[in-house]
Amino acid sequence: MASNAPYTPSDFPSEAEAESRLTADRFDIIALIAKADRRRENSDNRAASAYYNAAIRTAAARPPADPDVVAQVARADAATRWLADHFRCHLLDALTDRGFTRDHQHPRFRESLDMMFGDMQRPDEYRQFPQKPMAHYYPGMTHIEFADTRSFDWVQQLEARFPEMQREALAILASHDGFQPYIKAASSRPQQDHHGLLENADWSTLHLWQNGGPVDEHIRRCPIIYQTIIDHVPLCHIGPRAPSIMLSLLKPGAKIPPHTGMLNSRLICHLPLIVPPDCGFRVGTTTIKWEEGKVIAFDDSVEHEAWNNSAFDRLVLIFDIWRPELTQTERDQITAMFDVVDNYR
Repeated sequence: MASNAPYTPSDFPSEAEAESRLTADRFDIIALIAKADRRRENSDNRAASAYYNAAIRTAAARPPADPDVVAQVARADAATRWLADHFRCHLLDALTDRGFTRDHQHPRFRESLDMMFGDMQRPDEYRQFPQKPMAHYYPGMTHIEFADTRSFDWVQQLEARFPEMQREALAILASHDGFQPYIKAASSRPQQDHHGLLENADWSTLHLWQNGGPVDEHIRRCPIIYQTIIDHVPLCHIGPRAPSIMLSLLKPGAKIPPHTGMLNSRLICHLPLIVPPDCGFRVGTTTIKWEEGKVIAFDDSVEHEAWNNSAFDRLVLIFDIWRPELTQTERDQITAMFDVVDNYR
């Protein structure tokens, strides 16, 4: 690997100027590249790569006519390739330091890395709704839409506490205090429109566990809900990424458009707490109606959507668990990989 990135200091806007321009136009290619350059100058390679890639995608969708912009996009492409090579070396070295050399990696985990680095192609899935995780594809996971929750011994214990949990939920829903839009704006990464849900309180959440730890001020409002999950559910722990334990509020008339989640190595679980009529949920080819007090589990890497066509709020408790077919070795290696990724700059 080369010792220096193909990065050319420029008279581009400052980071503050780039952010101002992106607020006005998130498709401003020069501002995206300037933001990437400034992140690179601050040794934030992960953010730099995200902004360079955003500029490249924007240029592909909206080809620039200005030859100077075209030249800058070419520079961004070269920088992205260097940064990808740098990240690969960093990740593999860090895994080796933790004892996960290539020879000691589970075969499926090793394949997932090969796919991440582009050394191996994902197998074709000849189905309408394949697994399409946005962050990490893990091979060999059985294709399901909804899991059979009868195979989970903790479900019965959770559902038995439903009446108490629902009482807490009703008290919380009376005020809406503490709920925040599920999709928040962030200046640390290129901003996307997220189907009109950015900073939209129609879909909002109250987190009980977020970014790797409990949210005490929210837990105090629903201690039974929180403690029941902690005591009985085999949660998926992956640093700041998982679990998410949250109350998900969908307001009257609101819709969550079709989308896919980040990982296919976990299942997302719902415990419907307050569900009025005319609410629905689709995963892949299967559409259901939530049933209050009945747990569902699904693969959120398969396209899914939700809607509330009623005149009342819908409230669902959401949390995540590992895919049952993963061995402990695989879970440890996936967790180690994301620990390296999340601490990479």
